[in-house]
Amino acid sequence: MLSSKKNALVTLVLLGLVMATLVGCGPAATPTTAPTTAPAETPIAPIETPTALAAERTITVWGFVWTADWLDAIAPGFEAEHPGVKVKVERFEYDPYQDMVISTLASGVGVPDVVTLDPMWTGDLIRGGTVIPLDKAEEELNVDDFVPGGWYLYSWQGVQYGVPLDLDFNILFYRKDVYDAAMQALGMTEFPRTTEEFIRLAKEVTAETGKAAILLFQGDYYAWYQSFLAPLGGNLMNDEGTEYIFNSDVAVQALQLYSDLVNVHKVARLWTADIDGDSMVAVSGGDVMAIMYGSWYATEIAAGAPDMAGKWAMVGLPWGEEGRKYDAAVGGACLSIPKGAKEPELAWEFLKYSQRPEVMATYFTIVGGVPALKTSWDDPAFDEVNTYLGVAFGDYIAELSLRVMPMQLPSLEVADLIGEAITKATTGEATAKEALDEAVAAAPPLQ
Repeated sequence: MLSSKKNALVTLVLLGLVMATLVGCGPAATPTTAPTTAPAETPIAPIETPTALAAERTITVWGFVWTADWLDAIAPGFEAEHPGVKVKVERFEYDPYQDMVISTLASGVGVPDVVTLDPMWTGDLIRGGTVIPLDKAEEELNVDDFVPGGWYLYSWQGVQYGVPLDLDFNILFYRKDVYDAAMQALGMTEFPRTTEEFIRLAKEVTAETGKAAILLFQGDYYAWYQSFLAPLGGNLMNDEGTEYIFNSDVAVQALQLYSDLVNVHKVARLWTADIDGDSMVAVSGGDVMAIMYGSWYATEIAAGAPDMAGKWAMVGLPWGEEGRKYDAAVGGACLSIPKGAKEPELAWEFLKYSQRPEVMATYFTIVGGVPALKTSWDDPAFDEVNTYLGVAFGDYIAELSLRVMPMQLPSLEVADLIGEAITKATTGEATAKEALDEAVAAAPPLQ
């Protein structure tokens, strides 16, 4: 009995201790009057700042071949200004990249935060709503700092969808030793600036060498548009972007000229890559005296015909009348933000970073393309002489770029239709007008 009472007493004591402990651990009572001394400060967990949040963030950037080299080079600088942010550059070869970008962005699954685009296939992506409008572009970037042709290349119906990288427009690479001799024979003191004068010179070159004065590519929509349609004053669409007009009188004239250089004047060789192979064989072998390509070809020709250093030069295109507004239309890559990007705000910061003069200057030194950002041209690299061509390459291309217009961005289907029209006209299957009328009739409606 005594033992039971003793056990009960012990139990009560233990219960009391437990209750006292629980009360001690509970919340303090709210004081009814303000304390006379400041309470001890309780450590508070730090509020997450944008920098702290950024520590967990990664932006994925897609680039094809040469642009990926540049993206790899500039990524560390962006990461240094955004502590903890990781730029993941994914690199692709050009041909598979085109198909992958179109299908991935259309599906909206697995899209990157930043994508490198090419004007050959960007029109479909913009009109399909797969890249987002850059609403801050004109507020946070100075449009006047850019070559107009480069900036407006990626504008559709007044909305900007990309920031431009390089300026890709055709120029004429020509055998200086051969053309200079022909010019001297004709009493010309400078390279021709008009169609009529160039044909006169080209006939002299062909007569003296027995070789084609210039090489043209069969079915090359890009070259025909850039090099002939644009300087002659034509375009692919009306100003509103609602109707294809590449069967206009000017367009017919441009295609007729393309054909006549081969079939009437007999100064051009029509090259079909699938049949004739790599055109560098004709260039290095001395079988062609001029070729039209973008400025990037300077690297190609130096590598493909190294023993011809000093024999090749470059000049702006000669097609059209004296006093024309443009010498060519311009393409070039851009950076855009896909719809569905996981980090669109950080992606925009990356796009802005890419457009700093010192950053875009590295595009020229790494890739070789002249940037659309004019303020990057102050870099000393633009003054360096290209020993193969004997000219300050960057400065020369920059000056020519002030006379280019932005290409309009058709669908890939339309580009193929124009290529077919060129083939029909140059082979005599149809007249230039018939071929272009047929192509316009078959073109899908503009969205």
